[in-house]
Amino acid sequence: MKMDCFSPRSAVAAAVLLALLFAGCETKKQAGQPGGSQFGKKGSTDSGSSGEAGTGDGPVDSSAKEKFGSVSFAGMVKVTGTAPSPVELDISAKPECGKQRQALELGGLPAENLVVGPGGGLKDCIVFISKGLGGYKARDMVTYGHPAKVVIDQKGCQYVPHVFAVMADQEVVIKNSDPFLHNVSIPTLSFNLSMPSVGEESRTRFFNRKKGSQACQCSVHPWMNAYAYVVKNPFFAKTGSDGKFTINKLPDADGTYTVEVWHEKDRKLKAPKAQKITVKDGAVVEGNIVFEFTYKG
Repeated sequence: MKMDCFSPRSAVAAAVLLALLFAGCETKKQAGQPGGSQFGKKGSTDSGSSGEAGTGDGPVDSSAKEKFGSVSFAGMVKVTGTAPSPVELDISAKPECGKQRQALELGGLPAENLVVGPGGGLKDCIVFISKGLGGYKARDMVTYGHPAKVVIDQKGCQYVPHVFAVMADQEVVIKNSDPFLHNVSIPTLSFNLSMPSVGEESRTRFFNRKKGSQACQCSVHPWMNAYAYVVKNPFFAKTGSDGKFTINKLPDADGTYTVEVWHEKDRKLKAPKAQKITVKDGAVVEGNIVFEFTYKG
């Protein structure tokens, strides 16, 4: 019987056809292995390699900013003009308050809306960095040195503290240290908590999605008020009676930051503008920062 034979040209054509068929059946894994069509090429996803492209083990972006460092700066918030002398509030309409303050040896209740020290320093200002930093969470407050939780107490018919800074996702503890009715009303949160006696309650992420100043009031004792200032990062300080402040642990890398100051509103008190500071070679170039409020009585 006569047998058909392939010509050389037919053999080459058959080999090409077989190669195309096998290439079409090549898996992604086979392509990245030795002998595969993609072996050695950029973007190979060989799961058996170590540190190759596509494994997620590449170098970390060195441009990412560090969260904390060793840079610090200090300053003062002061008032120019003649501010009024401190006054004592009349709380006689609520006899329980006078008795409680006497029992706690707290004395009279001074107004806290504008407290100016002997050297012109302004108390209860929040000085904070508003621009130039990355993202921070409530857990970073502890790393900086602030308490993990913010506590606001109702003690002697007075909110303690009168002013405090808080991050939006931070936990807040609300206390009543007086053995009679108080309530905490925060209009911007549509929040109203009645506390008939001694006790405390916690609220997680209390000021979530809020920023800036939030007023706290008590409808039972109308003179009672406090202010929360919601900040974006832990780089802030509250001034004492001398108006001085210090902010620590700024990143060591060179950079420029915007620093602002907040004080509760007073129609006769004009706030100063924000200032910029520059960190270079691990130090603040501008030195001490001074903010001046103007009081027009």
